[in-house]
Amino acid sequence: MPSTLPEQMTSIDRGGNALSLRSIACADDLIDSLRQSITGNPSPILLVGEEGSGKHFIAKRLAATLLCDTPDEKDGACGRCPSCRAFAQGEHFDLIELEPPDDKRTIAVASVREEVAATLHIFPQLSRRRVYIISAVKGDTLNEQGQNALLKPLEDHPEFVRFILLTEDPERLLPTIRSRSRMIHLGRRTDQDIRAILEEKGESDRLSINLAVLYADGLPGQALAIVGDKEFRELRAEVFDFFLQLFHASRTFALTEWQKLLQDRGDKAGGTKLQKHERIRINDVLRLLESFVRDLVVLKAAIPQGKLINSDLEEQLRAALRKYPATDPLRAALLIQETSRALSANALFDHAVARLMLGLRHYLSGQPVPDHVYLNEMTSLG
Repeated sequence: MPSTLPEQMTSIDRGGNALSLRSIACADDLIDSLRQSITGNPSPILLVGEEGSGKHFIAKRLAATLLCDTPDEKDGACGRCPSCRAFAQGEHFDLIELEPPDDKRTIAVASVREEVAATLHIFPQLSRRRVYIISAVKGDTLNEQGQNALLKPLEDHPEFVRFILLTEDPERLLPTIRSRSRMIHLGRRTDQDIRAILEEKGESDRLSINLAVLYADGLPGQALAIVGDKEFRELRAEVFDFFLQLFHASRTFALTEWQKLLQDRGDKAGGTKLQKHERIRINDVLRLLESFVRDLVVLKAAIPQGKLINSDLEEQLRAALRKYPATDPLRAALLIQETSRALSANALFDHAVARLMLGLRHYLSGQPVPDHVYLNEMTSLG
């Protein structure tokens, strides 16, 4: 899956206001938390969420509301006032965003002092407030020195100043920053929310949307990265070809060929040598494999076609079922899930994956094998 996940999502509410809180496709309780953060409480807002969870998108809607001349208590920014128009054009004088430079991973301490501390008492030029959006997303985005330089502004600032901080892991921030902030956790979105975001973005291809929803794991940025990603489609095709071969493949094939799936797509010359990102790649491979076996379960149980994930692969999957009627996709799915849990628990990588591939070979071909050979010992690997 793409490693760079876009968080600057385009979305509008039903009234056409791209800055409204209603443009955020999420659960009502999150919207309620965001509303509570803009009702006069001057405490810094700390948005906590995984990569691709929409932190920047939500921070921008919060900032637009705080800067709006006539905000609505439920919907946030009006989208029409001079402040909102300047915001939408990316030219708002009272919005300060602090991110690492393009060629750096860390915000320099000098930048915190120059762009935050030194500008703190400048009166707003267009709005009634000044809003700072400060990234502390990764562990080294805002280091301890930078956090220390931020402490006094967070604690002692003019009434018109508001802070919005972004992070993936609040435990990496100084306790004094956490204690000064109102923390809002951005959980994963529902499939319906992800689908709405993609459709509002302009995506219309049903298969692309279904794939993005499936593999996004509730992360909007990840869905947007996947939906039009050529590399992901290529990986899907390669994994499906491997999957079909497992029905009749030799033991040697199952033990060796899976390594090619984990290679960098741009480095095919490397043979079967695994790259350092193999543990990231295996998650993608496992999700793809699981989607294929789930579709086999649907087809074998004669569940309506609309429930297929990979509807474009239906005929090939039906052909596999006709040729191997004893295939056991349910146990194959359980094996994939147990392998995923084992790898998350730091099981021996090669051992766990090789066992998975051998087990899939048995279950897909329909060869009889006792459950305990593969399923009952997965959690103890390593």
